[in-house]
Order: sequence, then C-alpha cells, then structure tokens
Amino acid sequence: MTSPELIRVGVVGLRFGAQVHVPAFRADPRCVVAALAGRDVSRTMSAAQKLGIPVAFGDWRLLLADDQIDAVCIAVPPLDQPAIIEEAARLGKHVFCEKPLAASVSAAEQAVEAVQRAGVVHAIDFIFPEIPAWMMTQKLLREGAIGTPRHFTYTWRTQTFVSRAKVESWKNRREDGGGAVGNFLSHVIFNLEWLLGDMLDFESVPRRAMGVSFIDGVAHMADGVHGSISISTDAYLGGGHQIEVFGESGSLVLANATPDYADGFEVSIGTRESGRLAVVSRREPGSGTDGRIAPTGRICGRFLDAIQSRGMVMPNLEHGLHVQRWLERINDAHEP
Repeated sequence: MTSPELIRVGVVGLRFGAQVHVPAFRADPRCVVAALAGRDVSRTMSAAQKLGIPVAFGDWRLLLADDQIDAVCIAVPPLDQPAIIEEAARLGKHVFCEKPLAASVSAAEQAVEAVQRAGVVHAIDFIFPEIPAWMMTQKLLREGAIGTPRHFTYTWRTQTFVSRAKVESWKNRREDGGGAVGNFLSHVIFNLEWLLGDMLDFESVPRRAMGVSFIDGVAHMADGVHGSISISTDAYLGGGHQIEVFGESGSLVLANATPDYADGFEVSIGTRESGRLAVVSRREPGSGTDGRIAPTGRICGRFLDAIQSRGMVMPNLEHGLHVQRWLERINDAHEP
C-alpha cells in the first residue's frame, strides 16, 4: 500500500461497479477510488471523467498491473469474474467481488484457492443482510419473537430491466451464471441460511416447470424448518420480495412490494396474543440515491477494516463458493 492511511481501490466494471461500488467505497475516508477499468477504453475514459476518477483502462489486466492499486473491486459477469480474481490474488491485490462468484463450481474453487494461497483479503457483496429491516428480522427470530420457527415461504416475483427491455445479458443466460438461479437464487440461499441456519436439501420442481426466468422449489433447513421458494425475474407487476416465517407462537413477514431493489422493506409481526400482523419497521424508498449503495458500503467498510488489520471479512469468497455449489446442484438436477 502506498500509505497506511489511504487504500487505493481500482474498480472493474462500468455498470454496477460505477453505479454502486464507486460511491460505496468513496463514502469511506480510508480509501480512494484511483482507477476504473472497462472493456472499451473510450467508454471507460468517459465514465471515469464523469465520476472524477483519475485513471481509466480499457483492459482490467492493465489496472491490476498498476503498482499503485492496493485492492480491486470487481463487478463483471460471473463467467468473467474468476480470471480477474485469480490474477489480482497473484499480484497481491485484495479482492471485493459480486455474486454469484462464478458460472461453475470448478471456477469458483479456483478463485477461492487463489485468494487463500496469496493471503489477500477477500469479500463478496451479498447485500440483503446489511439492510436494517433484515437485521431486525434476524434479531426478532433469534430472540424468539414468534417462538421456534416451523416453516416459511420465500417469494421474489419482479420484472427486471433485462426481462422488460429484452436486452442481451448474462443475466438471462443460465450457462453464463445468470437466469433466475444465478441472479436471484444465489441471494435467496445466502439470505435463508443467514436467517434460519444451514440449508440441508433443495427440491425443485420438474424441469419443464423451471425456466431461465423462474424457479420454484422446497428448501429443507436445519432443525426441521422447511419452506417453499418461488422466484420469477419476468413477473410484470409481481408482488415483490417477501419472506414469511411461521413459528409456534406467531408469524413474521419481511416484505418489499416496491420496485426498489434494497429500500422499501417493512417488517410485520403477529402473535397468538395480538391476533393480527402489525408493522414494526418500515422504510419508504424515494431518497433519490440508489438503495444498494448503503448496504454495499457496510461490506466495503469491513473489507477495509480487514485490509488494515489483515483480518477476515464476512461474507467472503468461501461463502460465495458454498452458494455456488448449491446453484450447480440445482442446475444439474434439471439437465436433460
């Protein structure tokens, strides 16, 4: 590092990287976004100029080769991400990346082996547990607000921009790590285990009822908790993102029916004594700021903490590999 007080971060990716990672890291005074890399040097230079980033590269390899860069933040399709992680680790750069980690388990394993071998700090951006409403939900469950959880339903039905605009993207190609499984189910698996403990099994619907944009199944968790999962990334006016947990003495609902990805969640709880659901936390979207920046920023903060202390970040690439193994198992179950 060039200074013990200033961590120089290079960002790879002109979409999520520029929109979310750049402002998330800039919110922390311990670092500076020193370079931006994309596939096209002209577009990257234009984006860097608009963002006030001093250096632009048309190739991520050039960014990684810059001795002034201490850490790299990666926001590229999962098919491309492992190669960047491996080269960054080889050069001793700390790694912050997006989910899903890769498009295959073998590629994810190689990425994890690379960061472990190099001893660099690594983190992955599973953002939902960083949202206050999610934190409250986990706290209520752990405190026994609805008694012992018995079963749940997890629905996430929305129409993404990619589906609405019918644009060509990795997000609608399952083989590239996208589709409803890679893009959304990766979040769902991580979220469920964070809330309810280890997932032991996942039984998805027959292949004919599973498409690139939707999947339904039943998850079996530790301690006998089980529940249904229904995901669609092409649900016009869908009901949004919702988890209902039913316990021995009550029910808890975490829901976001707004089009905002991260803001707009509310928490409701009802017990047998109250006889009704009551909202205990609500956050309205509409601040004008991308709701994904703040939760990403919390992980960025822990990433910078770990760089300074040479510690470990939660969540990290090992969590990404764990989720990747579930994704491949689910996809393999639907191969003809």
